[in-house]
Amino acid sequence: MWLDEFRYRTAWNAEANERRYDAPADPWALVHVDPSEVERLNVVSLLWGLGRVRDGDWDRPANCRRIDDTPIHEGLTQRFGDERDWEETAYYEHAVGRIEDNGDHKGVESEAELVEEYLPALDELYADLCDEGYRPNRGVVYDGPEDADYIHDLEPMVLVGRDGEIIWTEGFHRLVLADLAGIPTIPVYVLRRHDAWQRVRDALARTTPDERPSELATHADHPDVSELVP
Repeated sequence: MWLDEFRYRTAWNAEANERRYDAPADPWALVHVDPSEVERLNVVSLLWGLGRVRDGDWDRPANCRRIDDTPIHEGLTQRFGDERDWEETAYYEHAVGRIEDNGDHKGVESEAELVEEYLPALDELYADLCDEGYRPNRGVVYDGPEDADYIHDLEPMVLVGRDGEIIWTEGFHRLVLADLAGIPTIPVYVLRRHDAWQRVRDALARTTPDERPSELATHADHPDVSELVP
């Protein structure tokens, strides 16, 4: 039921963007980003679906957090970069703390379940990334957006700020693990674009390379405009 509402909101965004902008994006189109170049995150509501265009200060540094300043990033780096035991990582301390304080961590409700099931699954995911690269969920878990049953069947999600900055919002573990495994790009959905960035997309779509001023031309190789700029 929740995902049905998510799809409905996504369709509404697509229709609204078609009316307002010259170069609206297909909300279900995947954008390929380099995980090593993503520096900040901002957890926002998924309620409004994919592809929403919104102005405001949500992309400002004061409203975001540095990815490398989180216990998840620190702990996963300690585990897979420094090869520490899980119990010696900030991730383990963070997860156990959440279980004790809130009753669960990512659906895990006990330290025993964390040790016996959840952490081995992260080990397996990282090993698969190193051995096989990143495998998109589409075609593995589902064939198309309409076939997805759970939000975690979908690809990770990002926000695109006013200047084109990619800001992470959903699928944080896959981002960090892909970065640690040296994966060059991973597919993501764009949950939200800043209105100022959407107007950059519009300007790129309206102009040829010879017509673009230098400040606009610098965005021509951005991953979110690949369908506009061959």
